[in-house]
This record gives sequence, C-alpha cells and structure tokens, in this order.
Amino acid sequence: MSASANALTPPAVRTEGLTVRYGAFHALRDITVTLPAGAISGLIGPNGAGKTTLLNAISGYTPIAEGRVHVGDRDITAFGVRRRALAGVVRGFQTVRLLERESVWDNVLIGTERLAQPSALTQFFALPAQWRAHRRAVTAAAEVLDLLGLRRHAHRRVDELPFASRRLVEVARVLVSSPSVILLDEPAAGLDQEGRQELAAVLTRVHDNHPSTMVVVEHDVDLVRNLCSYVIALASGAFLCGGTAEEVFGDRRVQLAYFGRAAGVDA
Repeated sequence: MSASANALTPPAVRTEGLTVRYGAFHALRDITVTLPAGAISGLIGPNGAGKTTLLNAISGYTPIAEGRVHVGDRDITAFGVRRRALAGVVRGFQTVRLLERESVWDNVLIGTERLAQPSALTQFFALPAQWRAHRRAVTAAAEVLDLLGLRRHAHRRVDELPFASRRLVEVARVLVSSPSVILLDEPAAGLDQEGRQELAAVLTRVHDNHPSTMVVVEHDVDLVRNLCSYVIALASGAFLCGGTAEEVFGDRRVQLAYFGRAAGVDA
C-alpha cells in the first residue's frame, strides 16, 4: 500500500473467447470482456451464471479450455496461481478462509507471501535481503490494518471477532500484497445492511488510497449501484451485456435473467 504503488496505473483485464468446461458442461462459453483499468467493476448474474468461475479463470484457480487472459499488455494465460499473484492478480473468496485460532496480524501477514521472496539460501542464512523483505512485509501489514480500521484488533484471535470484522480481515489479506488487480467474490455475503454499507465505504476508501482494477461479484443491487462504475452481467455461462449500473440493470435481458421479469411486466 505504498506511495510508489499509488503512482502506477492499474491495468485493464481482458478476456478473449474464454471457455471453461467441466466434461460436457460449459461453465463459461466464449467470454470476451474488458474490465476497465483503475475502475471498480461489478460482476452480476443469477446463481450458476459463471461469475465465480470467471474469477477463478482470471486468477488461475480454474483451467481454461479455450481463450486468453490479458492483464494490461501481458498475456497471463499460461501463468499458474502464484505467478499470477506475483503479476498483481489476487483473489478473495466468498467463504471466509482464515486461520481461526491465529491472530489478525498473523492472518494478514500470510498475504505477504504473494510478494516476491528472497532465495531459499538468503532466507536460510538470514542475509540482509531477508531482513529487508521482512520489514517490507511488516510495514505493509501495518498499513493495511490501519486503512481498514483493524489495527486495534491486530493481536486478537480471529475467532473472537464479529463476522463483519472477519470479513475485513479476509479483505486485508488480499490487499496486503498491494495487488494491481483485486478480485472479490461476494465480499458482503453474510453481512447485514449496516455491514454492507460499511464494507462499501471500506472498499471505496481502499480504491481511493490504492488505485487498482477491482472486480466485485455481488447480488446486492444497491451495493453494486453505489460501488461500481462499470457492471458486467452473465447468465448460464454467457455474456449478456456490460455498461454502467443503470444501463445494465435497465437491460431487459438482465431483468429477465436476474429478476425473472422485465420492468413493466407483472410477475
């Protein structure tokens, strides 16, 4: 979360003909989209639309049958999960995946493992490069805890925290490596309305302090409208449309797929 990171222009994310198959089932079919550089984009659609699969394909967690993934001017299709993380692409998960019996600090510090690490020899002999890497990790963890308002909880065990705070710890672990592309899968899942509003404010603050290309999978229409400057709609593994929240939610195809009816049509 350093100042030097803020000076960088976040890359756009582009997929070309992206197809993911599980046997004969097409989870994604020929998805060609561009997620704008430096924007918070929403990814919407009914259950089974392929939203999580698209995040997995971009971050490397799901094999791609056909197509390409580009981050800026780099083709990362052949990159594995770790190499994509080193390239700045980091993913959060819908289900909170934390070490429940460890401290908030330790959970967040784990996220710094995505940063480039000194060689095994350097680490074994505790050479100066290892100490510099450790200091960078500690500084990054402290900065992100401050940004998310979690510093006061740093030494508490995760299982002692309310659910909303645990959600923020998950977000902090994603942010601590200063990614240029942040993929969040339903970060507001399980939160009440107040928690959702707080999360939206936190994500906006994060984006303001650390410009990135952020993609948020979310079902809450109001949250998407308030948070996202660009929205992509999927249905049954296929691209429906993209544009501003008003344009996408006003699209008849989206209304039929997402709400089961178009505006002006009785349910």
